[in-house]
Amino acid sequence: MKPTRMNKTTALQALTSAALAIPGLAAAEVQTEYLYAHYQEADLPASKGVGQSSERYEINSHRFRLTSPLGEATAALNLTLESMSGASPWYIMPDANGKLTQIMSGASISEERADVEATLAYPVGDVQVAVSLGYSKEDDYEAVNGGAEFEHTPEGQAYSFSGGIGYSYDRLEPTVGRSSLDVIRKADRDSLNVYGGVSFILGPQTVLQTSLGYALGDGYLSDPYKRAYIQSQTDHIPDNRPGERSSWTASARLRHYVAPLGAALHADYRYYDDEWEVTAHTLDIAWHQTFADTWRLTPSLRYYSQSQAYFYAPFYQNVRADGLASSDYRLSPYGALSLRLDLRKAIGAWELGGGIERYEASADYALESVKVENPGLVEYLALSFKLAYRF
Repeated sequence: MKPTRMNKTTALQALTSAALAIPGLAAAEVQTEYLYAHYQEADLPASKGVGQSSERYEINSHRFRLTSPLGEATAALNLTLESMSGASPWYIMPDANGKLTQIMSGASISEERADVEATLAYPVGDVQVAVSLGYSKEDDYEAVNGGAEFEHTPEGQAYSFSGGIGYSYDRLEPTVGRSSLDVIRKADRDSLNVYGGVSFILGPQTVLQTSLGYALGDGYLSDPYKRAYIQSQTDHIPDNRPGERSSWTASARLRHYVAPLGAALHADYRYYDDEWEVTAHTLDIAWHQTFADTWRLTPSLRYYSQSQAYFYAPFYQNVRADGLASSDYRLSPYGALSLRLDLRKAIGAWELGGGIERYEASADYALESVKVENPGLVEYLALSFKLAYRF
């Protein structure tokens, strides 16, 4: 069994976003970039499984990016090729002493994914606009997405407005690794995201960005590769979640340039709340240090904490009256710490760089007390290497 496409590459996407620059609307040169990223989850300890260590996911990603000016506009093309193998948490059951035991998928999954996205950014009067279209395909998953964003700075003002909307249609057809024959053979879902924000120039070296976002998922939102254990039946049933999930986010980003040190402080905070009763806090602090003119070192720390979904449980004594059930660790209460280090070097028109991230999730890191920790929580190490050239 394997996780669905929506969640399985979050770490790689975050590392990729940190290493690949977003194309400027007024780029004056052609830019090419290549990024390799490797994601490796720590094995599930024997103490949490069925008496032996279990290998978890390994993902290798290759991302190619081309950015080019087209008159006053800027076009960007992204191509991502990804391969994944390993096993994932299936369901949780208590042993004779009540200790939670994580049951893993019985066989290693191996698959590949291809993702392509095109973006065109251009000025419309004094408003900067960007539109994008993307397509993703793997063995059991296909998605089409599109979006539009804008940014406007009123003349003579020290603030700007931005906003955007995005839509994705996902088609899921579980194949190898389906949790059981009683799981769906095909399903789809729709996702809508909108946001609006205001940026303030607080001084010659300080900028504050604030935004509000809303997201709505509709359709099949369960995971066909996971189960939930029912103790009274001594059996497990398919993961079953509500068919709709709406959420709100509020975020703030502070950027401050420390001129005497040639460095910049980035501090980000994000609050999340959804109708599944999951609330989450994310704090990200990074220090971008430039030295010897051509080097940049960026250490950063990220903290995350969330509450559990209202229907989540490690296992169930009886089937819930509403039929909902999920023991997915991503819906459990937990906290996480992530330490990252990124290093870049400019050599003429070339730029070389790399990054490393160490992530650990634990109930001990949660803001609120957690009675029972999900044994499937993840630890991982992610590495990246970047090569870029400007013509």
